[in-house]
Amino acid sequence: MSDARRILVVEDDPLVAALIAELLEGAQYQIDGPYATLGDGMAALAAHFPAGAVVDVSLQDADAGLLADDLQSYDIPYLFCSGSTAHPVMRAHPTAPVISKPFGFRRLVPVLNGLLH
Repeated sequence: MSDARRILVVEDDPLVAALIAELLEGAQYQIDGPYATLGDGMAALAAHFPAGAVVDVSLQDADAGLLADDLQSYDIPYLFCSGSTAHPVMRAHPTAPVISKPFGFRRLVPVLNGLLH
C-alpha cells in the first residue's frame, strides 16, 4: 500500500484505538500505530511522515499540542478525537476537525477523506 494511504493514529485508550484502526482499515487506509503517548506519536511522525493523522487530544503522558503543532508545520492533515469539546489544544488548532468520542466515529472516515482529497 502506498504511503499516500498511511494514517498516524495516536490514541491511548486501547478499545478506542482498535475501533479507529478497524474503521480506517475498512476504508483501505494503512495504520501507523496506534501510539499511546505523545513521545511515541512524535517519534512515529518524524520517522514516517504519514499522509494524515487521527489524534486523541489527551494522552497518557501529556496533551497532543506539540504533535498537532508539528503536523501543522509539516502541512499534514489531521483531526482530533476527543471526549471534550473545549480542550486548550483544540482552541490552539481551531481549523482541525473534531470527532467526538465515542458518538462521532461514523464521521471519522468521511472527514478524513475530505481532509486528504
